[in-house]
Amino acid sequence: MKRSLLVLLMTVSCLAGEPSGSWEPKVPLSFRALDNPLSSDPNATRAGAKLFQHHCSACHGQNAQGIEKARALRSPVVSDASPGSLFWLLRNGILRRGMPAWSHLPAEQRWQIITWLKSIQ
Repeated sequence: MKRSLLVLLMTVSCLAGEPSGSWEPKVPLSFRALDNPLSSDPNATRAGAKLFQHHCSACHGQNAQGIEKARALRSPVVSDASPGSLFWLLRNGILRRGMPAWSHLPAEQRWQIITWLKSIQ
């Protein structure tokens, strides 16, 4: 009986999804320590805005305000995350939460999106 209850509780917790920000502990230290090589490039901010509109706005909204499909990116979860952690997230996604992996985008484009995201915080 106790084992059945434990299995049920584990199943429910998995189906409930991950709480806000819980992806961060999964980020390897090697990624957390990465600095954004484009953080001071104003062209990267403009390019990142365009890339965000093309690849991300359908789920996160035109201004990253969030819509039904995905959470707002103008939030402490994003502003407090290291650039390297965001890079890891874009590369790997969180499929259980509906966030696809964007590893097919060149690294420079992922950094540009991160540059824009950090600029709007």
